[in-house]
Formats: sequence, structure tokens, C-alpha cells
Amino acid sequence: MRLINIGVAAVSVKVGDFAGNKSRLTEVIGAARQAGTHLLVTPELGIPGYSLEDRIFWPDIAHQSWAALAEIAACCEDIAVLVGLPVLHNSMIFNAAAMISNKIIYGLVLKKYLPAYSIFYEARNWTSWQGGVTTINGVPAGDLVFRLPFGSVTAEICEDLWSTASPARERVRAGAEIVCNPSASPFTPRKNEERKRLVMSAASNLKCVYAYANLLGCDNSRLVFDGGGLIATPYRLAGEGPILSKRAWTLANAVVDLGEIERLRMENTTWRQDAGAAGVNDRTGYIDAAQGGFTPSPMRNYVEQQPASYYIPSARKRHRDCNPALDELFDALALGLRDYFEKVGIFKKFLVALSGGRDSALCLLLAVRAAKMLREGGDAKRFADYVNTLYLPNGSLSSDATQDAARALAKELHVPFKVVSIEEETRIALDKAAEIVEGKDKVSPMARQNLQARVRGAMMLNWANSVGGLLLVTSNLSEAAVGYSTTGGDNQGGYSPIANVPKTVVSQMLEYLSERDGLTALRAILDIPPSAELAPGQTDEADLMPYAVLDDLLYLYARKRLSLADCWRMACLRFPEHDPKQMRLWAADFARRFAASQWKRDQHPVALKVMELDLDPKTGFRFPVTQSIQYELDELAKASLD
Repeated sequence: MRLINIGVAAVSVKVGDFAGNKSRLTEVIGAARQAGTHLLVTPELGIPGYSLEDRIFWPDIAHQSWAALAEIAACCEDIAVLVGLPVLHNSMIFNAAAMISNKIIYGLVLKKYLPAYSIFYEARNWTSWQGGVTTINGVPAGDLVFRLPFGSVTAEICEDLWSTASPARERVRAGAEIVCNPSASPFTPRKNEERKRLVMSAASNLKCVYAYANLLGCDNSRLVFDGGGLIATPYRLAGEGPILSKRAWTLANAVVDLGEIERLRMENTTWRQDAGAAGVNDRTGYIDAAQGGFTPSPMRNYVEQQPASYYIPSARKRHRDCNPALDELFDALALGLRDYFEKVGIFKKFLVALSGGRDSALCLLLAVRAAKMLREGGDAKRFADYVNTLYLPNGSLSSDATQDAARALAKELHVPFKVVSIEEETRIALDKAAEIVEGKDKVSPMARQNLQARVRGAMMLNWANSVGGLLLVTSNLSEAAVGYSTTGGDNQGGYSPIANVPKTVVSQMLEYLSERDGLTALRAILDIPPSAELAPGQTDEADLMPYAVLDDLLYLYARKRLSLADCWRMACLRFPEHDPKQMRLWAADFARRFAASQWKRDQHPVALKVMELDLDPKTGFRFPVTQSIQYELDELAKASLD
């Protein structure tokens, strides 16, 4: 038996913070050495931080990264470590994983596949490695396999695993027994389950051990990484790290038997036929890094990890009321918010304009959780010092029910709550609007509504200036889709934690948290129909359509890219309680609003990205500001359900 202790680290890094990132990497390397780790995998671009975007074009980023790598290598006595960094070669920038063993940098594996879909635009900055071996900074680079004292190791980087033609295949055919994957894979609900399937499938198909490490925390603004880490053999998941940890780093270890890999390959005729095919090793370099010996891990550690039965897998126990997707989503939003607050480094408080509605309630819950996670939870008992709320009523338009609900939630969460009327300021704003257009009768109903939101926005921004606060924007994905927000009003602030969360999910989340955490104040909030309270008797769904319908149309049109006619047909089937004629009107109204609202989405503050559907124009959804959708509306008008 060749019993090898493999570690996968999840690390929270900050773009350009070479000293801080190096400190965290060396700290986790030290912990891995103490745990008896033979091979440690750290996340993609852990040295300079992810995502670098156009910052990578400054040559000092690559130079500083290499200098930091040399310092990290000095801490790697009696351990092999993969560390991520950018490298420059012939005016091209490559995403690399450096193999360090016993203080020596032996080579660089270079990333082949560069995603340029969804929120990814890596092809703008990076060069894809096309194959073979070269020399960069005096060490071999490219398609490499490293012979270490305990066995043969290679790597592929993040997207390489998701490709239909994974570069690991050639490297395994060249003899690699362990495939490492330094990754920066952003969170969406249950994404880690998908990673598990991919990693376990790769281990099974390639007959190898697969070790996957992921980034942790917020990147440079809006992506949040859930960490975790996976170690798989061809037969099972041998090790798994925690996701969405509040720690600066986590480490998960597993003991695997490389002798088992060797035996499996000897027995498997399909693997032998593939590996023995002519020309499979032509472009792969083999690096001898086997200086020194190694002490195998104790067998008892290996035995402790074995399943109770090799024939019947043990079932995971799960409470019937548990909803892992909502648990993960809430934790990811809170982690991203905490990291943004800390990594920007200038804020003293989270500020929330409580309205008594659902969106601001969820933002307050996230602010409280984020405050409890500051400094890795070290100030959890003082969380209320970092959170403040304000209710800004406008006379009779703001109901007692919403004020009571807002007050009750703040009280239950033990955070400050204050009421400041905007009635006088709104009256002044209306007078000035009338003065400009020469008569109150000429102030449009929309302007009368929006000026209230703009008064609130200005007051909240002034408050943030005075107390050093991070003002949270409470708009959700559904509102952004159809422009149901006020420019210069409720879309103003420092960070937008739920801008990627549709209204139906906001409501579902509050229902769940009410039960899970016993928050009785949420019940009153959920009992109030969603309303901006900017006009008498106003409700969101009367202005728009049922949120369930809106969110379905949004997903079908913007994510699945269906025609409006097909969106309507599917919506009619999914919501048979609504008349098809009404559904057609809603589909057309949605489309007009969606197409006309891109200019608003262009101005939205920085927002967390947690869903596959992402409307952020900077990174997720490049939709024309001016365009015609008339042909789609015409097609919708003529469409039939047959």
C-alpha cells in the first residue's frame, strides 16, 4: 500500500494583497505540514487574488506573484504544494499552477480552457495553453507530470475539469496517478453537489485520485466562492471540506492508497488500451521531483475513512424540514457581504433602510449574520455595534403595519431602530417639482411616487457619509428585470446583496428562516402584500403581475433564451389558474419593461452574483440599451397554444 495524505485548502484572498495572501497560504501550508500532509492543493490564482480582470495587464502583478511564490516555496519543507499564480511568457499571460516540493519550484502547469460565458471573460485577459512544454522563469511549463517521492502528480485548472476534453486525460495516460485542480468556482445554490459529481466522475473515468481546491469568500466585488474542497478515488469521495466557512481558510485531508490506483489500472483493460495507444505521451513532459523519501500515512487513518459497508452505501441523514439550497444561499449571501465589508476596509457599520417589506427584512438578516462573522466571528457578541436601521415614513402612505413589522424585526434581532419622517422633505420636493414644470397638476403621478424614493435615497446616503456606513441597496432581481425601482432613489447605496435573488426566492427564504430560526417578526412581514407604499393602495403585483409569473417569464426569456411566444406557452401550462389572454398581456408587458430597463441595470450598484441567471451588465448580461423587440411582440400576439 502507498498511503498518501492529501490536503485541499479553501482560502479567502484579496486582489493585489500579496502580503496578506502569502500569509494565509503559508499559514495553511504550516497547518497541512502539522497534519502530516504529503500533497496540498490550494486555489486558483491564490497568490495575486481572483478575479484580476484588467489588473493583470500591469506587469508588476506577474512579477510580484513570482517573488511571492519563491517566498512560499521556502516554507514548503517536506511537503508538496500546488499554488496558483499568473506568469508572463513572450508577451502572453498564462494562468499557472506551480508545483513546489521540499522548497523547490519544479514546474508550472498552464490552464488550457478559458471560460468566456456567463460572468466569465477570461479570454479577454489570458492566453490558452495549446499544449507541449516550454520554459518560463527558468522552470518547465505546460503539460507536465511530476514524479514525487510518493507517486506521480499532475494538475488541470478550474474550467479544464468542466471541458468535454479535459487535459487531465493525456496527463493521466502519461502516468499521473493524482490529478489536482486549483479552482475559483463561484457559488450558486447546490453548485457543490455538481462539483462532486464532476470530480467523482473524473476520478472514476481516469482511474486516478482527484483533488479539488476552491477559493473562499468574496472576490474583488460581486462573486462569492463557497470554498469546500474534494478528494475522490475511483470508488468514493474520500474527503470533503466545509463550504461557506467564516474562517479565512479551511483544510480538509484524506488518506488514499495509490497502490489501489495502480492495481485498478492493471486490471482495467479499457484504461490500458487507452493509455497504450500510440502517440499519447508526445506532448507531456515528465519532471523528476522525487528527491528524498516519504513516510506513508498510518494505516489506522486510512481505515477510519472507510465506509461501514463496501456493498451498501450509508445514507445521509437529513432533517425533513431542512432545505440545503436555501441554507447555502443565505450563507453565501452573508459571506459575500461580510467579505466585501472587510476587504474594502473603510466601513464601520451596515446600514439598512427598513420598510417593513420582505427585501429590506432579508437584507437586515444578512447584515446581522455578516456582522456576527466579522473577524472570523471574533466580534460576534458585539454584532449590534455594526448594524443600524432606519424607517422613513411619508405620512399616511406609510402604514402602521409596515412600521410595526419593521420595529418588531429590529427588536427581535437586537439591532438599533429609528423612525425619521420624510413628510416635510417630500412636500418640499413636490413644491420644487411643481415650480420647475409650472404647476402641481403638471407633476406626473410617476414623478410624485419617485420623488419620495429619491428623498429616502439622499437621506440614507448622507447618513452613510456621517457614520462610515455601508448602505445596503434592497432591490431584488425581479425588480431589476422590469425596472421597478427608482433611479436616484432605492437603487442608491454602497452594495446590493440581493440584486441577484428573485422576489419569489426572497419570500421563500423568509418563510424558511422564520421556521428554521424561530423569527416570529417575519410572519407579520410575510402577511403584508409587497408594496413600495408610494401611492394609496399600491401593491407590487397589481402594478406588475404575480411575482411567480414574472420570475418564470424572466428565467425562460433571459436564461433559457426562449422566444416570447414559447415563454407564454410554457407559462400557460405552468400557471393554468390564469387565463391565457391575461398571460399573453403579462408576457408582452414583461418583455417591454425588460427591454426598456437595461439603462437602469447599467447604473445599479455592485451586487453579489449567486444565481446562474445574472443580469449584471458588467459581467453577466450584455443586453443592448437601445433595441427593438417588436417582431417578438408581433409573434407573441399571433401565437396559439396548439
